[in-house]
Amino acid sequence: MADDGGQAMEAVRPPASYELVVEQVRRAIQLGRFGPGERLPPERELSQQLGVSRTTVREAMRVLQGEGLIEIKRGRAGGAVVLGATLSPRDARRQLRARLAELEAVIDFRLVVEPAAARRAAERRTKRDIADLRALVEQMSALVAHAGDEDAAPPSRFFALDTRFHQRIAEAARNPLLAAAVEQTRSALFTPVGGVFVGLHPDANALHEEILAAIVAQRPDEAERAMAEHIGLTRQALLQLAGQTRSK
Repeated sequence: MADDGGQAMEAVRPPASYELVVEQVRRAIQLGRFGPGERLPPERELSQQLGVSRTTVREAMRVLQGEGLIEIKRGRAGGAVVLGATLSPRDARRQLRARLAELEAVIDFRLVVEPAAARRAAERRTKRDIADLRALVEQMSALVAHAGDEDAAPPSRFFALDTRFHQRIAEAARNPLLAAAVEQTRSALFTPVGGVFVGLHPDANALHEEILAAIVAQRPDEAERAMAEHIGLTRQALLQLAGQTRSK
């Protein structure tokens, strides 16, 4: 029973159409589906895909430009282009420290959800799942092999593939709630992580290979353990970059 001194629920404000477009495009950028320097689909195409007017798309693009996610170029060769990280390493680390409590909460959630997804994927994966995961690991390995050349192996590209790898494992688990949870947490992590890490470590792909091997071999315990270790190392890396010790 609700407390007489307050309301049990609040009034609902339906979001404007352009806000829904902003949310979809922002999520796609955060998940690396459109990387730095890439153009978004043309206004007409976005309008058709999303079922909204071109005026609505135009308003959404203005919002995203104001957030610093895209740049709108004019002319025949113009359009909306995704921007890369504009912060200096020092400012990026300062931003990371400011968001550290939030990011630790995200990682705590990942430690619950993603090892479970890896376990289920090892039990339920198909040949198509294996092929897709293997292709992603091979692409990440190729980037790591060129880690010294930022033009050939930009960290943003690696993190986009990393995001897809984790999402694909959740899809292989055959549980839509797990898949939705993984996408949500990856969206929360992508921007700060992609903006702070300016290079790829030679071992950046090692645990991905271990997770994949366990899923291919249908060893749920090993897949779960490797995923937990992988996420734990991500936590350690973020804390080190922020100049912090492990939170208790």
